Amino acid sequence: MWKSESRGRGKVDPAIRQILPPCQIRCPINEDIQRTNVLLSLLPRDLPSARPGILQIGDYLYEKNPLFTICGYVCGLCELECNYSSKGGAIRRRLLKRFIADHYQQHLEQKQPFPNKPDKEPVAIAGGGPAGLMAAFDLSRRGYRVTLFEAEERLGGALWLIPAYRLPDETLTASIDNLVRIARIEVRCRSRIGCGELTLNRLKALGYQAVFIAKGSPSPRVLSFAGEKLEGQNLCGVLFGHDFLYEVSHGSIGGNYFRGKRVIVIGGGNVAFDVARTARRLGGDTSLVCLECENKESRDGIPADEDEIKGAWEEGVRLVYARGVREIIGENGSFRGIETVRCRRVYDQRGFNPDFDLEDIRLIDGDVLIIAVGQGPDRDLLCQEGLLDDSGRLAADPLTLQSHNLPQVFVGGDMRRIGFMVEAMQDGLVAAESIDRLLRGVDLHEGRQREYQAQEMPLRRHYLHEPDICWIPPEERLHFELFEEGFEIGEAIDEARRCLACGPCVSCKACVSVGMLETLPTVEVDEQRCCGCGICVTACYYGSAQLRLSGEKVVSTTDPFKCKACGQCVLACPSAARRMIGDSTAPQVEQVLDELAEKKGRS
Repeated sequence: MWKSESRGRGKVDPAIRQILPPCQIRCPINEDIQRTNVLLSLLPRDLPSARPGILQIGDYLYEKNPLFTICGYVCGLCELECNYSSKGGAIRRRLLKRFIADHYQQHLEQKQPFPNKPDKEPVAIAGGGPAGLMAAFDLSRRGYRVTLFEAEERLGGALWLIPAYRLPDETLTASIDNLVRIARIEVRCRSRIGCGELTLNRLKALGYQAVFIAKGSPSPRVLSFAGEKLEGQNLCGVLFGHDFLYEVSHGSIGGNYFRGKRVIVIGGGNVAFDVARTARRLGGDTSLVCLECENKESRDGIPADEDEIKGAWEEGVRLVYARGVREIIGENGSFRGIETVRCRRVYDQRGFNPDFDLEDIRLIDGDVLIIAVGQGPDRDLLCQEGLLDDSGRLAADPLTLQSHNLPQVFVGGDMRRIGFMVEAMQDGLVAAESIDRLLRGVDLHEGRQREYQAQEMPLRRHYLHEPDICWIPPEERLHFELFEEGFEIGEAIDEARRCLACGPCVSCKACVSVGMLETLPTVEVDEQRCCGCGICVTACYYGSAQLRLSGEKVVSTTDPFKCKACGQCVLACPSAARRMIGDSTAPQVEQVLDELAEKKGRS
């Protein structure tokens, strides 16, 4: 079994522009996706032999992303930009990460805490969701004494709103508990910053040198029509999506709570589908109504993930597209239905600006209405602590997250922008870097604005199709157990091998880390011998071999960021003008052949 040795993270030297695989650019925390895919592809196919390698990959992922064991269940943003998506289907990176997570979780229980007890300045973090957890982990690793203040009785924030059929409770609990233990983070639950005496001034008086506020978005967005708030949202039987999911996660709603009831869910995002599929599992006859149209390619297309839409449809949720709620109908104080009109357009050149056909009316009867059209931050806290500007907007630097009004305060996560889990995690890392710079007296902006350039897709004669996702049949999965099956060892290896490794070798270095190569080989061109025929260009699958004018002569050159040192151009060159520099594979191949011959001789 190979052993991956850390020789620095797989990255290029600091620069204004970095060339990376598009999946890594899409990942808000720039996870080394290509490198870990390559390492996965090198695993042996029997699980006991592969286990040491799996744990090494897990350790590598955990170093940068201590929540990867959760991401493997719920995050697939990188797949949206995978070069393979236009050919055989995006690499199933989420399932690959889940495969590692499932085998790493037990090892994580024995993982030792950071070796050095934090002894630097104390830092307070308000909010125990993804942003707060990531900031706390990174700051503690840098040596700061971190105290995490959480309003609820447990850490995790909005992660607990993800239904258990997508993210098992035990996985979420174990991931958070181990993160806190390993990073030596002090946690104070049921401590709401901005409530009572626990103000920012109080934290300053207690000695905290910086504060990161990442309290999420606890305020539901109300339903409106034509710019006016709809009446009836306080009727009996009307709920809000986040409140509903909160009660389910706390066990306050369970069993066949909605049996015999018609449940209407309003919204077209992933949260709305979580709500609808949860209501269906609670016995409800469920419909989902949204402004957006069915065509996801359209600007007005429904924003939820395709898997969410497919899953809801299979589970019996009725999807009602392109309808806006004009009236909430009540009777004797209880909800009875909604009046909808056809939505002709959701966005125009000014942005969100729905246009309706008021003559196209449809009544939908129901017993329960769950509104899931978005959330907002705790504006009372922001206003109370002086974190808003004169126009009522958050006054914070988008690059550093530092408050313009209070230099020791940083604001991020869903308080700054509503987004995906990993985007909140990114804010946590950004805030940790900013706080570290602030307390060290270093410029908060220098060297942090980077431009990334995505590597193009390598050429292949044949492209392999993505594997099917294996779900429990719809009629057997209307429960809260995990409904999606993960990869077996062979499936994980095959899928990792399907990865085209689009990014530059200098941003990966997986082959160096496992000892296959001592250094990255390069291709050298002897311009005196080069005849400029261009055969090397046609032989190169990566677009690295190119022609240029040198004086009056056309010669070939090699783009070092695109070159994979495969040697095809060297073999194809009729003038022997190209040669490999630093290639150690030949003696290694000879050694392997000698070992095989010796083994055959003994047998």
